[in-house]
Amino acid sequence: MNYNDPLEPAMIITKVLSKSDIVGNVVLPKAEVMSVLTRMNVNDQDLLNGVEVQVDDIMEDDLYTVTLKVSGIDKPKYYFGTGWSTMKHSLDLSEGDVLKLYWSHLDNKFVVLNFQYSVLPLMIPV
Repeated sequence: MNYNDPLEPAMIITKVLSKSDIVGNVVLPKAEVMSVLTRMNVNDQDLLNGVEVQVDDIMEDDLYTVTLKVSGIDKPKYYFGTGWSTMKHSLDLSEGDVLKLYWSHLDNKFVVLNFQYSVLPLMIPV
């Protein structure tokens, strides 16, 4: 992924985490996931069984493997199952936090966009 190129808004998934997302599996916004799925090489049957995807935290240099699944046919719900618990604890996520992921179709993985910006103090020589 070239981090100097602008991000495609259609490849971003944003979710404000609820208590149930923290206690169990995180349910992802349907419209945003469906937009990302246009670039992933998966079909409905793959998602029913679960597809392992990588999630890259480039700030901490951590790579997570989570299972992206769908439940239900009439009203599908997309969620991260296996691997989500490890990822949420490592990212120190809690209720009310915003999870923001970018699907990098060239790298075939999600990239965490939850950057914690910090400013180094200005050092003035005396």
